[in-house]
Amino acid sequence: MREETREFVLTVIRDVINLPLPDRIGDDLPLGEEGLGLESLAMIELVLQLEGQYGIQLPEEELDPLLVRDLGAFVDVVVGRRSAAAVGGVAQ
Repeated sequence: MREETREFVLTVIRDVINLPLPDRIGDDLPLGEEGLGLESLAMIELVLQLEGQYGIQLPEEELDPLLVRDLGAFVDVVVGRRSAAAVGGVAQ
């Protein structure tokens, strides 16, 4: 589930948000300007795509830039939400 989620995130960034991906994409790659280049509007688009794709909700407080600084942490939050929805049958 983690690898699928990670690939979906990168596909959305590249194909929907239309940002170029760097050659090396490690889990430690920052989400912001010094890494993937996600700014606030791009992040909103990414979250909307993830919520639609996986039928989950990603509360803003879970995506605080001080807590979720890199690709790996972001993917972990999404996977946690997907897992909780699968176990509990509730996507919130």
